[in-house]
Amino acid sequence: MQKYKYIRFSIVILFVLLNTIAIAKEWFIFSYISLAFVVLYLLIYRVDILAYGMALVTPLSITIADEKLNLGLSLPSELIMISLTLLFFFRILYDLKLNREFIKHPVSIAIYIYLSWLLITAITSEIPLVSFKFLASKIWFIVSSYFVLLQIMKTDIKKWIIFFNCYAFSLAIVVLITTYKSMAVGFGEHELHWIMKPFYNDHTAYGAITAFFAFIYLGMIFLPNIKGWQRLLYIGFATIFLVGLLFSYSRAAWISFVAAAGVWLVLKLRIKLSWLIVGIALVVGSFYYFADDILYKMSRNSQDSSGNLSEHIASITNISTDASNVERLNRWVAAFSMIEERPMMGWGPGTYQFLYAPYQKSTYKTIITTNFGDGGNAHSEFIGPCVETGLIGLLTVIALLILIIYYGISTYVKSAQPEIKILSLSLLLALISYYTHGILNNFLDTDKLALPFWAAFACIVALNVLEKSKKEEFSAHSTK
Repeated sequence: MQKYKYIRFSIVILFVLLNTIAIAKEWFIFSYISLAFVVLYLLIYRVDILAYGMALVTPLSITIADEKLNLGLSLPSELIMISLTLLFFFRILYDLKLNREFIKHPVSIAIYIYLSWLLITAITSEIPLVSFKFLASKIWFIVSSYFVLLQIMKTDIKKWIIFFNCYAFSLAIVVLITTYKSMAVGFGEHELHWIMKPFYNDHTAYGAITAFFAFIYLGMIFLPNIKGWQRLLYIGFATIFLVGLLFSYSRAAWISFVAAAGVWLVLKLRIKLSWLIVGIALVVGSFYYFADDILYKMSRNSQDSSGNLSEHIASITNISTDASNVERLNRWVAAFSMIEERPMMGWGPGTYQFLYAPYQKSTYKTIITTNFGDGGNAHSEFIGPCVETGLIGLLTVIALLILIIYYGISTYVKSAQPEIKILSLSLLLALISYYTHGILNNFLDTDKLALPFWAAFACIVALNVLEKSKKEEFSAHSTK
């Protein structure tokens, strides 16, 4: 037995040495082949370690694109996601027995409907090739980050914490590097939009993920029965992500953080749902009644986005001269015209950016407007799906939102176990922060946001199943 340990150790050392030489000589093909062998080994023997590895490498992954094939992959994260997805489907056909409580959970059923409608609208798409590529990426994002994780982690809270810790560790490295680079350029306005590259494509995606993980670790600080060094680690993560959020200069991320914090306050104060609905109705009604005055004041605001924090906050309501804000309006106006033309089936998943140009209005065009399909999408997790998959597609997205909020709150309120309460609340607030951000931007077509987003869905479902099982166990004991 000792002999085999030495052999394995020697193989690992030789493997590392050969790859070090290959990288030094710039023989990158050798490293890619080596990575493929590592992934294959883990797929066969240690899928759990591969899942942790997926979380660890995702924040540090870099997109490699082939313009001729019009194809790009984030490596190595998407390679692992695709591998896990293929393994999952193969094991279903071969011998895998899925947990009935997971696959029949209402959230899982909503995901089946969501993916089924994507398939239907991909068939009727204006550009089928684009839509089927979009659908394929959605499948490996969701299968690897939701179904595979549920199968591996199940209801083991420790495993879920390790998974999120893996992502947080690499994300913290990215935040520290980005913050250092931002300080080096004096937090210049122009540099803030690209300083987080190549890890995140712009400051809004970077702001969204830092807000997301800030909520997770602000909650995990209060987990019971953890060691002192773990609590210090979680405090460190929370601090790093809050600093990253602040210096992301993403106004949408700041708004989303405040909105999620407001939900936390509502839950903590136990404000009745009826009061909350009345309050929201009053706010919406006030905005509608004073819409002309509000729009007039917003049109008078000429403060553009800036490296100065107070000026940047003031620019949030500038819809007259701020290029970012006006361009977002441009995308939305074009989107509404497209929805009006094809309200039921939409134009096809992933097609908006290639088709919206003729629907732009000259009034809203800016210096960053483009007609070449290279300037991103509809800038909304709600408007985009409505354009691409029609009103039914939008309803499937809203159904997922409602269900995850319901089960997140239900698990938090009903559970008597502190770990379940804290994790369900933290993940719920993280998702609410992203959904709020999703009104103004959309990043679920990227691995960086899709993985933690669907993993949070999976963890809430697992916690909900765990909470129900503990309640049933308690009920069974009490009747004896």
